[in-house]
Amino acid sequence: MSALSRLSTYVGPVLVLSIGAVTMASAQSASPFATKKKKQAWETAPAQQPAPAYAPAQTYTAPSYTPPADYTPPVYAPPATPNYVSQPAESSGAYFPGRPNGGQYKVQSDFAGAAQAQAVPPQPQPQSQSPFSSSKKAWETAPAPQSAPQGTPYQPNPYGAPNYTQPYQSAPQTYQQPAPRRGWKDKLGLGRLATLFQGKGRVGVAALDKDGWSEAFVADADVMAEVSAVTDGGLEYGINLGARAQYDKNRRGFATRLPDCPPTEFGCASVLVAGVPTALRGHTTQFYSFGPDEAKETQVAIESAHLFLRSAYGDVTIGRDDGAAYLFSLGAPTLLAVGASNSPVDYTGLDSVKTVNDASGFSEKLTYTSPRLLGDTVGVGVQFGASYAPNARACGVDYCVRSNDRNPSVINPEIEDIMEVGLSLDRTFDSGLKVEATGTYARGSEQSGLAGLDDLSAYNAGVEVSLADWTLGGSWLKSNNGLLDGDYEAWDTGLTWKPSALGFTLGFGQATDASVNLKSNQAVFGVTYDFDKFTVGTGVQHIQRKSTALNAGIVEIEKQEATALFIEGGFKF
Repeated sequence: MSALSRLSTYVGPVLVLSIGAVTMASAQSASPFATKKKKQAWETAPAQQPAPAYAPAQTYTAPSYTPPADYTPPVYAPPATPNYVSQPAESSGAYFPGRPNGGQYKVQSDFAGAAQAQAVPPQPQPQSQSPFSSSKKAWETAPAPQSAPQGTPYQPNPYGAPNYTQPYQSAPQTYQQPAPRRGWKDKLGLGRLATLFQGKGRVGVAALDKDGWSEAFVADADVMAEVSAVTDGGLEYGINLGARAQYDKNRRGFATRLPDCPPTEFGCASVLVAGVPTALRGHTTQFYSFGPDEAKETQVAIESAHLFLRSAYGDVTIGRDDGAAYLFSLGAPTLLAVGASNSPVDYTGLDSVKTVNDASGFSEKLTYTSPRLLGDTVGVGVQFGASYAPNARACGVDYCVRSNDRNPSVINPEIEDIMEVGLSLDRTFDSGLKVEATGTYARGSEQSGLAGLDDLSAYNAGVEVSLADWTLGGSWLKSNNGLLDGDYEAWDTGLTWKPSALGFTLGFGQATDASVNLKSNQAVFGVTYDFDKFTVGTGVQHIQRKSTALNAGIVEIEKQEATALFIEGGFKF
């Protein structure tokens, strides 16, 4: 089955997964690869929702009050004298506190004309024999009537029923024109496309001591462009393109050609092809010691070209992209372009330490990464990822795996059907201490069937601890290189201190490759200073390595050593 056919087999499940994700609610979460990925859809402001249709305010109807059937409301007439309160003719003897001498008023007419009142002397009251009758109690007195303002109609309310003297009025509202009907393009977010363009670069020059003093110049840059749309449900989808360019005269990418060791010599890496000894190189390191030097001083490559779907349930990519094992790999921290391992450039040309698990490089693949989980409930953030690549063939700056047909003088393991998984755990303590640990695994099938080759198996682990301005970390990688007898193992450690714009970095790494009998040690120390988007640094890089080589007809261990005093500058946009 061809690589294209195998890849198409997995397109169907991706489309089903994408359609299913659109129907799910989206509570957004955050991504752990902030240094490798752009901002996610849930980190951006939500899309503006259409205004609700206008609904007129409801008319308020006040409840009506109905007095008892046997109640006859009194009739109010304005008094001829101040403080006059009228009473029906049959209502006499009512007591009103506060009147002069406690007097009473008796109406002498039925309000036919102007009401006249005549003071009546107080009548003696029979005395009660109760000990509690010495004075009137609060509940035995009627409340003092209040005089109504001139011109106010009388409204009886003897039973405490509410007086609704003014009709209810709702708050004024402004009518909004209903939003126009949204088409399928708006629902899919195609009416509000977002673009992103960013990149970084670094240049450096060094005085190099390697078999005598000379100069070394390096330059490295990568750019990324992205176009995406966000649906009403918060799903983000789009296309990503990325390219990288490098000038590195001494190393020419990580796949370094070692000192000459012909496959016909005993002790040199080789494999039999049709009974003929042929030079061999491992899959993970790509080190080889015979045949033409394939790399160029200047290299340009498209290292990213994929479709993506991002949601609260994770990210899915399909196309040319990094695998899950690479995304979850940690390396020793550094503030410089060069470090204890995984350096994008190398002044000496002898860098041999790699701890990232790039089993499939940036070859075409299907990748899923989950959101960060459980951090708020158990205190430890958990994230995982998985990817599948039909094959590992891709050639860029540091990673280059080609078909054996391109250079039959050197044989690579033909690794296909590569599965990768990665796991990340992190915890932040109340003291400010931050701890992150990662682990990855990758496995692929070797298809050539040649003797001496094997299925690929690679492991990686890393840990990083940060407190205030200090960061300490280290990582480890072990791979069988796709060979029966050619294991590669590397580890590194690094320390950085950045109390301000000024920073300091120190790192050390070591690697061994059994297929070419290589052993390498390297160290770096430097100082950096940040100017917003620009960084300048200076430091020293020292590497010492040994490998088998043919000298004067004898295969022996050859030692190589170099020291570089460098100054570099970097920028990002």
